[in-house]
Amino acid sequence: MSNLEEDVRESLQATFEADELPRNAYYGDGSVISDDELDQVRKAFQKATVLFPWQHGDVLLLGNMFVAHGRTPYTGDRKILGAMADPKAR
Repeated sequence: MSNLEEDVRESLQATFEADELPRNAYYGDGSVISDDELDQVRKAFQKATVLFPWQHGDVLLLGNMFVAHGRTPYTGDRKILGAMADPKAR
């Protein structure tokens, strides 16, 4: 919720109970994560971000279990392929 514009945030909070919000973050035990703590997480993600200029023919291959994936908007034509597997299967 702390990523949303204030008017959108207020509208959602007026419409839904706190535990029914369509977008929110909690600790594993269900306790609230403060906006300040979420800001720290966002700053850590920003600090760890690796940016590079895309060129025609580039491929991004990653393991979702190990990294946060490309969140910077991309413009232009692209082909997206995805696969899912049990990461513990051998």
